[in-house]
Amino acid sequence: MAGLGIDMDRAPPPGTETAQPITWIVSMALLSTAIFPVLALYGFGVALPVIAKAFASEPGAVLVSQLIGSIVGFAFALGSPIVGRMIDRLGYRRVLMLSSIAFAVIGGAGGLIDNLYVILATRVLLGFTVAGTLVSGLTGIGLLNHAQRVRLYGMQTFVGGALAMAVYPAVGALASLGWRWPFALHVVGLALLPLYAVLPKHTARIVDHKEAANLPARRLPTSLLLVAMFMGMAGIVGPIFSPFFLGSIGITNPAEQSLPLTTMGATALVASALFSTINRWLGIRWTFALAIAAGAAGNMLAGSVDSVAMMCVAMAGSAIGASIFSPNLSAAVAQIAGQAKGRALGLASAAMYGAQAVFPFIAQLIMHFAGPAAVFRLFAAAGFVLAIGFVVTARRSATLTPVGEPGIVTGRP
Repeated sequence: MAGLGIDMDRAPPPGTETAQPITWIVSMALLSTAIFPVLALYGFGVALPVIAKAFASEPGAVLVSQLIGSIVGFAFALGSPIVGRMIDRLGYRRVLMLSSIAFAVIGGAGGLIDNLYVILATRVLLGFTVAGTLVSGLTGIGLLNHAQRVRLYGMQTFVGGALAMAVYPAVGALASLGWRWPFALHVVGLALLPLYAVLPKHTARIVDHKEAANLPARRLPTSLLLVAMFMGMAGIVGPIFSPFFLGSIGITNPAEQSLPLTTMGATALVASALFSTINRWLGIRWTFALAIAAGAAGNMLAGSVDSVAMMCVAMAGSAIGASIFSPNLSAAVAQIAGQAKGRALGLASAAMYGAQAVFPFIAQLIMHFAGPAAVFRLFAAAGFVLAIGFVVTARRSATLTPVGEPGIVTGRP
């Protein structure tokens, strides 16, 4: 934990950050980038059984259809570091607009193709466009001053959750008309282009000379990337394993099994809306400790429940942890990275989402030897240890920060 560095505990000195104006339309443009991962990574699941049925005569149709849903996240993780470097060279606005166009064209093309394997190939390319849009949005927010940055990172998570509640039924309604129709939703990439045109232009060097002198490009600490990987996995334990665990204790009705996931969605909205306030009061390290501990408490309870109601409570804790951790990670990375915000945010995104692709293999190994409850409990135990580590380093950093020096770790001034 010591490798996180004391830089993360202090707000950047006044005058060292980009002082671009932030209007409501610029805020809307940056926040709207949350729609791309929601649609491509999560919202398309409802359409996959319809696609599998349409191509039932092809060998492996069910497996390939499932890959159509999951491969986007894997490609997103691979593409994020590459896209981050492009953003630092070309500017986030240009990469965002190009990626948004590509998202619409490549995503929509799937509905015009009659070969399941070619559709799968388009989904790989789509993952790279999602990386371009989301990492660009994160970088654009990262260029704001600290207070604006924290507020918009929290709002972006909130907007993503709210959009998910609209995207899921929209995909389902279109899928009922035929397997091709859900692909049409990707046209949102073209619809948002006029909004992105209002974003401030940035040259290849996206910071001015004064900022470059005070905030040089820095490597992200390996420890922070490992934390991101762990929380990427811990955050999806509930969504993936709660239905299986409920089934193991005799609760097999899908409608009942979906209640904890619905609770997660609602709780995530509340937690993300409160993020900027929590971060302002606690600072980055203490917010990390709170998020990881809340997620661990949820997972620990989930491994011991005997009813749907208790699983709903457990998943609420898990949702609080994930919804606070994600924007706090972005805020920490943007503050540490200096000039190389795009590269750093891309790398952090790759760590968090790439780990999710590995999680099923780790979870299956645990479940094979110790059962589904052990998946919850082991991730919970590791989370509590990690949260304690953040508490220790937060207290130590608060002691090392001189009185009167600008800082965000100590909470209220």
